[in-house]
Order: sequence, then C-alpha cells, then structure tokens
Amino acid sequence: MTRISSLDSGYVTGQLSLYPEALDDRSDLYQATNNADTTLKQTLTYNGRTIVVDDASKFPSSGLLRVGIPNNYNPAPELIYYGERTNTVFGDLIRGFAGSSPNAWPAFITTVSNSVMAEHHNAVKDALINVETNLGIQDFPVATSLNGLLQTLETTHLAPKAAFRAYPLQGVPPLTVSFQNFSNQHVVRSSWDFGDGTTSLDRNPHHVYTAEGIYTVKLNIITMTGTQGITIKNNYITVSEDKVIPFAYWTNTSGNTYAFVDQTDGDIVQRFWSFGDGDTLNETDSNAHSASHTYTTAGTYSPVLVVVFANQTYKRLFLDTITVS
Repeated sequence: MTRISSLDSGYVTGQLSLYPEALDDRSDLYQATNNADTTLKQTLTYNGRTIVVDDASKFPSSGLLRVGIPNNYNPAPELIYYGERTNTVFGDLIRGFAGSSPNAWPAFITTVSNSVMAEHHNAVKDALINVETNLGIQDFPVATSLNGLLQTLETTHLAPKAAFRAYPLQGVPPLTVSFQNFSNQHVVRSSWDFGDGTTSLDRNPHHVYTAEGIYTVKLNIITMTGTQGITIKNNYITVSEDKVIPFAYWTNTSGNTYAFVDQTDGDIVQRFWSFGDGDTLNETDSNAHSASHTYTTAGTYSPVLVVVFANQTYKRLFLDTITVS
C-alpha cells in the first residue's frame, strides 16, 4: 500500500516519527511524491550530460536519482546526482556514485526514481527532532527532558561540597578572622563572599571585619571537572563591641603564692577575682590588671574572674586549675 506523501493533503507532519508529534512545518519538509518515478525518453549513454524523462516535475530541484530497469538486477541500478532540473530534463550530472555501467540505459524501459525517499527522509528528520526534544540537547537541555532531569540530579547529588570553617567567630572590631577551605575535591578556584561587601579568591584567606554586624559567609568552589559547589553559613560571624573575649592567666611566684593577670580588652570598670578557696578580691581600679593570692591549705582550686564593663555587661572566665601541696 502506498504511504501518504508530504505532497498529499492527508499528510500530517510528524506522523512518521517515533513520537506522533507535529514538529515540522510542511514548507520545511523534503517534499516529493512517495517513490516519485518517471521513464527515460532518450537513451542515456555513459557520457551523457542530461537525463531526458517523461515528467520530472515532482522531483526535488536537486538530489540523487536511481536509474535502472525494473525487476532486472543485471546491471545493478546506478545512482546519479543532478544539480538542476526542468519539468522533463535532469542536468548538471555527476556520475560514478554506485552501479555505473559503460552500457547505455535504453529509453522507454528504464525507470528513473528518487534514490532518497521523501517520507523516509522526513521520518528520520522528525525522529531526530523528537529524540532531541525528549532526551534534551546536551549543551542546552530542556529542564523537563531526560538530559535536563539528569543534570538536575547530578547538580543535587554529585556537586562538590564546599566545606570551610573560621576562627574566631565573634569579637570586637576590627576583628581578624582566618578562613580555612576543607573542600576535598580537586579545587581549581575558590570564591569567598565575607558578607560585608568584600570577596577573595584565596584558598585560605584572612579577613578583617571593621564594622559591627552579623555576617553571612559564602564559599563557592569550582573543580577540575568544571562542577561547582557552594556552602552558605548564615549569621556566621558576629562583630560587636560586646563580644569581648576575656583572657587571664596565673603564674606561681613563690611557694603557695600565685600572681593572677588579666589581659582582657575593653572599657573595664571592675574585676572580681574568686580564687577557689573561698577568698575573693573585688578590684574597682580599672588600671589594676593583676592580683596576688596565697593558698594556705593543700588542695586543687579553680579560680574564676568576672570582668565588668562600663556598659554594665560582664564576662566570666574560668582559669586553669591550681594544685597546692
């Protein structure tokens, strides 16, 4: 049974595809009647430069022809390219594609037909377009295509993990913070956003926060394979005048006598020392950074310092334990 041709009124674009979707416009199709053929009206010699036929009007303006005698495979059909045609003549011939014979093709019994059937051509074209649509073009996949879905899954589950930490996480301005990139992939580029409008491309940068605030830090990495990973730590760094980090220590001066030294920064108005043996010292002189205490009984003691600031906030610091023998 003859299949519907792209020139026939009943033809629907895409109906020969793997997927029954109309993807082509009829004007874009390779159009010729299905198995379009005609008959030689003039003997075609091996050196012939034109092919004269009954009717060439339904053939494409250029293409490949199959020339041969029906039901006769000796000689085999010959493929001939033509670059131009009229309604009865194919011209601008190129011979020698396949089946060329030194013998002449006789008139009236030799059939000339399309070597590329239009509907086969269009079916393959539609099928390829459908495959591209359903699989997704590799470089620019549609989000709902197979390639698009796979790319989303790869981004979700196979993207490199950007891992980092910082120290200190809080303090008074200006606060110098050291960042360390622990991403274990082959990272070729690290891009930091410190949250205060500044960035860095160093792998393990140091950054100074000069203004009070709570900052979100982002790290974006790119690996040797071109994959990207990003980690965002919200409200990660706190810079505030209230975020003073207290620091104090003790030294043994002689026997069971110990010197206690406070090096906490800030506007300090009071230091309250608790030596762990029940004795305390309330120091209201802001310039008195040290205290001395003698333990009279053997034992292990845990001294504590409470530092009070001018804004009435305070910090408590537990010093190393002291063992008295």
